[in-house]
Amino acid sequence: MLQKFCDQKRYGYLRLDGQTPTNRRQELVTKFNNKFSKEFIFLLSSKAGGVGLNLIGASRLVLYDIDWNPANDLQAMARVWRDGQAKQVHIYRLLTTGSIEEKIYQRQITKQGLSGAVMESKAGKSDVQFSREDLKDLFSLNVNTLCDTHELLCCDCQDRPDSVGVPTATTAPSSVRPCQLGAGGIKKAAKRNLGMDELMEWKHLRGNSSKANPDWFLEGVSEDVSFIFWHETKT
Repeated sequence: MLQKFCDQKRYGYLRLDGQTPTNRRQELVTKFNNKFSKEFIFLLSSKAGGVGLNLIGASRLVLYDIDWNPANDLQAMARVWRDGQAKQVHIYRLLTTGSIEEKIYQRQITKQGLSGAVMESKAGKSDVQFSREDLKDLFSLNVNTLCDTHELLCCDCQDRPDSVGVPTATTAPSSVRPCQLGAGGIKKAAKRNLGMDELMEWKHLRGNSSKANPDWFLEGVSEDVSFIFWHETKT
């Protein structure tokens, strides 16, 4: 689909996926990283492995169709953010609000939190298992939300002076459901996991906010982007 879009817009691109011969992969990467290359888009499968996939010629990565395994998405993001990268890197992760994509991302947060913590009891293992209710919820579309993840955070941006977001009270969830971001949700501070704490420190914006950074190139997308989480790091 993305390749057809590039063809329609007549954008120069290169493509590397699981069907690309191994002996051609480095050739494609070298060509793309060349500053004189006419192909400014690199269509790369997030699961395409191999040594040398360092796309330091890129400054923006659009991660589409996220994976249940957070390690695959982290590896995809690291393809651009490598040693030797001289440009400022922007990473966009696109999720369909209220759909299974957003719930996969919520599960990623849980897995990342567990990977950085010591599980001291069997209760910790049950947090990442699917119950019948979880499975039913995964395939339920919530059309009455700006951001399902933000609602599950129980975040009141209005009370956070460091945030540029808006309070969630303006958007009532269509139904109450168990929080899949950690045991017992985040209301109990003792049970908040590492991934959740990190997401709470990110900035929260509505898609139609006038405070969006011009460098994001998101002008005119308020009808398609309902909510934004963003974070900046210097490391």
